[in-house]
Amino acid sequence: MLFNSFEFLIFFFITIIIGNILKNRWQRLFFLLASYYFYMAWQPSSISCSAIADSGLKYYTDRLHCDLKINPYVFILIFSTIIDYFAARAIERKEDGDASRGWLLLLSLVVNIGTLGFFKYTDFLLGVINDIHLLGAFQFEKQNIILPVGISFYTFQSMSYTIDVYNRKIEARKSFLDFALYVAFFPQLVAGPIVRAETFFRDLDYRLSVHKEHIEAAFALILIGFTRKIVFADNLGKVVDATFANYQNLNSIEIWTGALAFGWQIYFDFAGYTDIAIGVARLFGFQFNANFNFPMSCRNIADHWSRWHISFSTWIRDYIYIPLGGSRVSVLMYIRNIMITWLFAGLWHGAAYHYIGWGIWQGTMLLTHKFYGDTSVSKFLNEKGGKVYDLFARIFTMFCLAFGFIMFRAETMEKAIPMMKALLFINDSSVPLTKWTNYRYGILLVICFTASYIFSKRQIPTLLTGNWIKYSLFVIVNILLLLLFGVTESQNFLYFQF
Repeated sequence: MLFNSFEFLIFFFITIIIGNILKNRWQRLFFLLASYYFYMAWQPSSISCSAIADSGLKYYTDRLHCDLKINPYVFILIFSTIIDYFAARAIERKEDGDASRGWLLLLSLVVNIGTLGFFKYTDFLLGVINDIHLLGAFQFEKQNIILPVGISFYTFQSMSYTIDVYNRKIEARKSFLDFALYVAFFPQLVAGPIVRAETFFRDLDYRLSVHKEHIEAAFALILIGFTRKIVFADNLGKVVDATFANYQNLNSIEIWTGALAFGWQIYFDFAGYTDIAIGVARLFGFQFNANFNFPMSCRNIADHWSRWHISFSTWIRDYIYIPLGGSRVSVLMYIRNIMITWLFAGLWHGAAYHYIGWGIWQGTMLLTHKFYGDTSVSKFLNEKGGKVYDLFARIFTMFCLAFGFIMFRAETMEKAIPMMKALLFINDSSVPLTKWTNYRYGILLVICFTASYIFSKRQIPTLLTGNWIKYSLFVIVNILLLLLFGVTESQNFLYFQF
């Protein structure tokens, strides 16, 4: 179910009305069933009710969806929930030093990573085997396995719970209903943010009050989320799609525009989704942490990743980077830890060579920034460079990010490489540089960069509550933007595919 759909609007009002009438366990059970319904509203593209399979597992999944209106992929979510619930309870009962604690944690990790790996990486791994001719002339056929929506998010969220129980950071939840709701709570189920168990259970046990000022703040967040998605992301998607589909016939400036437009598109799209998710959750009495903090005008790559998809970047920091040794190791081990962490990040986003390339590029940028930051040149420029160096650093960071944007968006590295060469003005296009057909989007990107820079410096409060004039103006401006420039056709959020 899409946030930007009429179906969700009906679902939301029914859920919040009934949810506020019910109390205690009945309320939690209702929220859990509503979350499962929200998830099952997703239409798997692998199922066609006009061409149901004749036999095998697909026959039963098709029948479940077409005859009983049950999305079969919900059972994967429930299976993962059951395994992690009982594994965590058993881990907590074991004494420290008991080897079975490690085996129980391993069970949780194998189930979650194995399930994610099967759906997300089977075709990729078979393709790698084919590419290196590991089995000689034999070639595996592509299996076309459909990736269940949200699986990368809820498996990571559930795994962090069992790892934290294993490390004695939190207690295992005794109520299966509470834990199932933590995994499946609909606002963040399919595209994050990845919520830590201690945050969710804190608010579940001591539900936050929802007064007038909270409703105003949540509504402002939901409204700006829709504006980011429907006005900015979906409109930028037009030039992005055109650029990546026709890059052979574009000059370097046009490819620059398309590459940067994609960076802003995915930012507006994903930040818009999490704004809506956080705002909706607040109306139900939950306060999730911010997932974005103006990351597109940062002065270096480390600053960028401290502000972009914060729930994911902190997840890989806490559960991948730090367990490897973090930065408190030798230089060679530090390089290893960074590259492993970001190779993992690339593969998390997708099973393809261009995602691996993207992850390696992020790691390379972070290492370069770290070693440059230790030089006397960097220290001198940071102290004496003033506003000129500050602005140059922000523009240069965006320049470097553009190469990653191309790798992330391109379907293959064969497509990404010539586009990245074009960013360096090394391409074979016969179109003169003076011909800039998508210049309007270029102007929009400059406006976005400038506005992001100003907002990040001022740290405007979220958002104008307590001042009815500013708040009313904010609401009116956003509604006008939605009415005048909003893309009316419902578009999937980009991170649904991860």
